[in-house]
Amino acid sequence: MPNHGGRYVQRIGRGSPSLGPDDVPMMQTLVKNYCLTKTIELDSEEARDVAHELLKWFQIGVTDKSRLQELLASHT
Repeated sequence: MPNHGGRYVQRIGRGSPSLGPDDVPMMQTLVKNYCLTKTIELDSEEARDVAHELLKWFQIGVTDKSRLQELLASHT
């Protein structure tokens, strides 16, 4: 499996006033770990959808890593 962890988070996070430089690595790790757990290819449409959902949650104010992990765990 190619290791492109979080490339999509960087792309969709650009220009977002609420996503700081310290947040990008956290978001990348969350997406990568979710994909590894669910056996999802990091370059897949499903991985991009997960990154988009994660960014939406972050932008509405869910910025705590543990809470974001919980939300991802309940993501279907």
